[in-house]
Amino acid sequence: MAESIQRILKQRTLDGQHPQSPAEIGGWFEQTAQAWNRQPTPFLWNGKRRQRRRKRSGDGHAVGGSGAHTQQPL
Repeated sequence: MAESIQRILKQRTLDGQHPQSPAEIGGWFEQTAQAWNRQPTPFLWNGKRRQRRRKRSGDGHAVGGSGAHTQQPL
């Protein structure tokens, strides 16, 4: 989840900006993080997207991370 948060902060911080120095970027990230802490984005677990991606019971059992499926668990 840390990568997701970093991606969101980067997008919000640098969107449409043209920094002149690394210190300026650091200041922008600090301001963005403080604003986000005051009014955080709600993360939804098991939301609509997960429901769409959830497999039906008859779809089989995943084999490792390969995308292959079997009828019986291995």
